[in-house]
Amino acid sequence: MKCRSENNSDITKIYKELEAELASINPGCDACGTCCHFDTFDHVLYASTIETDYILENVDVPPFDPDQGTCPFLINNKCTIREYRTLGCRVFFCNPDYKEKYQDIYNKYYTMIKDLAMRNQTEWHYAPMMKLLSICCRNTILSS
Repeated sequence: MKCRSENNSDITKIYKELEAELASINPGCDACGTCCHFDTFDHVLYASTIETDYILENVDVPPFDPDQGTCPFLINNKCTIREYRTLGCRVFFCNPDYKEKYQDIYNKYYTMIKDLAMRNQTEWHYAPMMKLLSICCRNTILSS
């Protein structure tokens, strides 16, 4: 998988639009980091290659076990990549009242990200983020 830097400004625009939409519905977040404990919420965080590329191009990825139940970017219960986090991270809130709106918003922005990848002919994979990130990290090391 090859990183595509030209996607950076477009993915940033998509995320800004998402943030504005989320602010308008105010799902509430106390930035406690609870949602980053995947095992606690019994969920798997999915991401696309365009999103993991965005992370890899902008932050240093710490060593991690892709099978661990906590995000490797969670340090002292704070997200250390908040500006670069994936769509799944951005739309997941602990607030149970928000869950009805979550899927529609996710689908809307997932489609925008996938369209971006197709438009720029970026290889598209959608998989558990930790697994995808470990593959991308391994490929980046091998191509260096």
